[in-house]
Amino acid sequence: MRRFISLILLVAIIYVLSATNPGRSEYIDWVNHKTMDQSSNLLKRGILSIAGKSIFDAGTTKSDYVVFSIYKTDFSDVGMGKMTTLGIFNEFIPLSSLEKEQ
Repeated sequence: MRRFISLILLVAIIYVLSATNPGRSEYIDWVNHKTMDQSSNLLKRGILSIAGKSIFDAGTTKSDYVVFSIYKTDFSDVGMGKMTTLGIFNEFIPLSSLEKEQ
């Protein structure tokens, strides 16, 4: 009986994790707002508000592991660096912030 309850609990946890695994569009919105909030340059904010989502979408790859996702955003070509983020429970946890390559 104890094993059956453990199995049911494990299935419930996996279901909750997979149901709250955020999608790519939510990540693009999140990273766009985060970058706009960190920017003090008015011109940069204007560009991000107009074309930010398409810019971030082009530089982002997603690795989906059903219960969580890893997003990697690479802007090394434009001098902004790379960012790795964990998506779990409808939240995004930065594993590394935008790091400029030196």
